[in-house]
Amino acid sequence: MVQHQPRSHRTFPVVALTLAFAATLASCGRSGDTPPAGTPAAAAIATPAPAPAPTPAPAPPPRELTWSKKVDMKLWSTVRVKAYKAALERETPPTLAILRIPRLDLEVPVYDGTTDAVLDLAAGRIEDTALPGTPGNVGIAAHRDGFFRVLKDIKEGDALLLDTPVATEQYRVEWIRITIPTDVSVIDATPGPAVTLVGCYPFYYQGSAPQRFIVRAVPAAGSPAGS
Repeated sequence: MVQHQPRSHRTFPVVALTLAFAATLASCGRSGDTPPAGTPAAAAIATPAPAPAPTPAPAPPPRELTWSKKVDMKLWSTVRVKAYKAALERETPPTLAILRIPRLDLEVPVYDGTTDAVLDLAAGRIEDTALPGTPGNVGIAAHRDGFFRVLKDIKEGDALLLDTPVATEQYRVEWIRITIPTDVSVIDATPGPAVTLVGCYPFYYQGSAPQRFIVRAVPAAGSPAGS
């Protein structure tokens, strides 16, 4: 007689546990009262659309740039004084920035470009250099017998302020250099924010000045220009 081996009763719990676990995985994330697919109730329950992205806050309006309009012309040449007064009768270009060097009592608006119409009236942003308020090397030129004559007394470490539509940026003079007119490397792009002042030199030279006076300023600690 063939003896039958008794079945192990341990098999049934394992199978039951496996089936229960599979059923649980299949129902993960599904509500227990979800009607069968294809029924009107199921069609009515649509997947909610993703919430729209929040509207970004509008950019703050540009800061209004103002200056005292007090111009000390005691060091200016007679020709430059006459040209300045005549320029005041013409339309004023938009102001890009206000340049200030407190120790020298220098305050001058900065307009775009270096044409006679600009430099007779103020300082000008040198073409192809960074705009004030943006990263890069902001090149600013002015006449040596006008606004920039006070640069004859500038020193390394002097504070320089550039009031832009974005913020008032604080700089310090890093170096001063005298170079030739063809040396345009001083207004090359820089890896970080900088302001480069350019004027003719010597300051009291009669005729067309043969050299250029360069002042490089870099952001002071904690200035928005360096952030």
